[in-house]
Amino acid sequence: MSVLLAGGGTAGHVNPLLAVADEIVRRHPAAQVTVLGTAEGLEARLVPAHGYPLAIVPRVPLPRRPSLDLLRLPGRLRAAVAAAGRAIDESGAQVVVGFGGYVATPAYLAARRRGVPIVVHEQNARPGLANRLGARWAQAVAVTFPGTELRGARVTGLPLRRPVADLVAARAVDAAAARRAAAAELGLDPDLPTLVVTGGSLGAASVNAAVAGAAGELLGAGVQVLHLTGRDKSAPVHAVLGELGLPEQVIERYHVREYLDDMHLALACADLVVGRAGAGTVCEVAALGLPAVYVPLPVGNGEQRRNAAGVVAAGGALLVDDAALDPAWVVRHVVPLLVGSRAADERARMGAAAAGAGFPDASGRVADLVDALRPAGGPTRADAAAPAAAARSVGASVGASVGTSVATAGDQLVVADLGRVHLVGVGGAGMSAIALLLAARGLRVSGSDAADGPALPALRAAGVAVTVGHDAALVTGVDTLVVSSAVRESNPELSAARAAGTRVLHRSEALAALMADRDAVAVAGAHGKTTTSAMVATALAAAGADPSFAIGGTVLTADGALGGARDGSGAAFVAEADESDGSFLAYRPLVALVTNVEPDHLDHYGSREAFEGAFVAFAERVRDGGTLVACADDEGARALVARVRTDLADRGVAVVTYGRAEDADVRVGELARTAAGWTFEVGSGDAAATITLSMPGEHVALNAAGAWAACAALGVAGTAAAAGLAQFRGTGRRFEDRGTAGGVRVVDDYAHHPTEVTALLRAARSVAGEGRVLVLFQPHLYSRTRTFAAEFGAALDLADVVVVTDVYAAREDPDPTVSGATVVEQVPTSGRATYVADRHEAALAVAAAARPGDLLLTVGAGDVTLLADVVLAALGGRP
Repeated sequence: MSVLLAGGGTAGHVNPLLAVADEIVRRHPAAQVTVLGTAEGLEARLVPAHGYPLAIVPRVPLPRRPSLDLLRLPGRLRAAVAAAGRAIDESGAQVVVGFGGYVATPAYLAARRRGVPIVVHEQNARPGLANRLGARWAQAVAVTFPGTELRGARVTGLPLRRPVADLVAARAVDAAAARRAAAAELGLDPDLPTLVVTGGSLGAASVNAAVAGAAGELLGAGVQVLHLTGRDKSAPVHAVLGELGLPEQVIERYHVREYLDDMHLALACADLVVGRAGAGTVCEVAALGLPAVYVPLPVGNGEQRRNAAGVVAAGGALLVDDAALDPAWVVRHVVPLLVGSRAADERARMGAAAAGAGFPDASGRVADLVDALRPAGGPTRADAAAPAAAARSVGASVGASVGTSVATAGDQLVVADLGRVHLVGVGGAGMSAIALLLAARGLRVSGSDAADGPALPALRAAGVAVTVGHDAALVTGVDTLVVSSAVRESNPELSAARAAGTRVLHRSEALAALMADRDAVAVAGAHGKTTTSAMVATALAAAGADPSFAIGGTVLTADGALGGARDGSGAAFVAEADESDGSFLAYRPLVALVTNVEPDHLDHYGSREAFEGAFVAFAERVRDGGTLVACADDEGARALVARVRTDLADRGVAVVTYGRAEDADVRVGELARTAAGWTFEVGSGDAAATITLSMPGEHVALNAAGAWAACAALGVAGTAAAAGLAQFRGTGRRFEDRGTAGGVRVVDDYAHHPTEVTALLRAARSVAGEGRVLVLFQPHLYSRTRTFAAEFGAALDLADVVVVTDVYAAREDPDPTVSGATVVEQVPTSGRATYVADRHEAALAVAAAARPGDLLLTVGAGDVTLLADVVLAALGGRP
């Protein structure tokens, strides 16, 4: 593995670069890391001292206005691009990572010309020119702050300098000991409330004057101050202190330094920080869970105010304009945070909020993007020993950064080591399944959700202590907190867990722990994975294998519903593997089944290449001697097989393809409708069987063939697997019959991607016969709606009547430029689709358009499922 990191000029570029370099080498000890920089910048000293080779390029400023530099730019840029190109060629770099500054532009241009994948990291809320340019071509764009306006940006936070990252870990283990050690280094009293004042390396005269002017009140209240004034700015502060006339033993509590190389020591002692809002300061203070007062630089483009906005909004810091900061303000707002009956509680609240807005695992998040873009070969088994090496999830990142100790089986957690477990958002389909399985394994399990829901009664019946509403007190005494990607950092339970150093796991990692000692089957794909994983589970159960499973929907069989989770006594464990946030890379399956690799979730991945790279990493996670099953009819899955087949073969991993393609290992025959259902032949040669399904659709037949092949990989006879699949009756919200009223059949379906909607409506057409197909569609996610609006329009054109309601936001913030009308505008046939923003009115509108013999579908991944009852009531003449 070889990576070129480009950045320099200032500490804001160099420190994150070195942090990511260290993380890459930690994960991949044999990796070659080369740094691209200038001979004049800070990198010329820090990079060699850090042990990395430095390739030099000429400094190329990008002029912001007409000047002589603009005339010199073409020649300078050509020379710099040539030098960057040589560095890429000589190092054999497979990925280029840019951190902005003079060096980044030539690196991006040289990488683009060579077809080398690019990762961009922008540390400021307002991006610089170089990164705005690089983001146009990058396969992945990482930003420090939410709201940074770069295309395809994902928030990773700012990679922390090694001393600060070490301090995060040390504070999680014993914050008091870390404070005492740092205080001894600095000559401070560790038992006094301590204010740290900093204006950055250059200092801030206005901050210095305001805090020094309040020195009498601070010292009189018993506060200890460590005031870092900046180079040549200490004299005015000393002068103010000299005029106070206080006893020397009191004045000694006001420590004045112009600069501190070991800033992490100051932060280790701090109870409160007052200073500018540079990106580094905001991110380091938040990652450490420290309350702060930020005074944004009053000149420039306002980026410091934007830097602090997130943590201020979360309640982790105060913001004061430079012009408003004076000694009276300090006395009025800062002193009460340091002394008084409520000071400690208020600082604790602010610190927890700051930690919730911070990203202590930012280096890992950026390294994840690099790993996802590695060429075929993906993470090795040695790499896998680093938690979630290929795509570190929220929980693994936090666990690694705070130094929590976990027992492992190979490279996965052991369920018995989780202790008492609390799940945030326990009412969700995936989270409730995990809660039930953990309780079945004998763990003490609790959970919370924002509202009561249909999953909660079953959880309570299983012994899970469920609370409606979120409260930080719920995590008291908890050993492991489990969250999903939908849980925001501002959630009070997550914030409290982070502040307490509690182990935090992503949902996928808890599931991985449940699968660690079983023959795991992980089913992945942009669509079809719920149905296919349910088919595998049904067939295994019918064959007497008594599997465990965790599936994002109720599994329906001829004998009734099995629910979405089951703890069986057999060796097999079937899991629906979610690729939406990269969390499927937490698993180490014996069998990996890929239904398709069709780009989706580009809000997370940023590019098609990154999405496809994640599936390569998923395939490489298959255990030695296991099996990869992939659909030969899907272009993306075929490309995946081509990329990984050789590497998998070296580890004894078999590759089995299925589909109608002539070169498929498991061939799927023509689908025929019979009195028993929909029937087709599957297999090859002597290993063949006839499968009969109760559900329509060519896509359903393909899913069944994949499930049949996966069962075969586990040793189930082909005829037994086929007989088991015949018992499959679907899953909740997958062509789920909700009833008939007024002669109109109402079916609910989870389809939320254009390909899924297309397959659904083609299947619906075969069921409707001479009747019409009507659709009530609720788009899911603003980003998906924006990206695939045209494709959704073409898919919905397969119906006869379409009503589109407004977008279900899920985990995203509203986008005023996107709505259901965005989809309606893309439906080719004029008048076929109508936009009705209110979902209840939309349900009444589609019901009013129906007539006897029609098939009416409620479609989408949001709460459109609730509208099926509204439609049935309207069709039946009930209010």
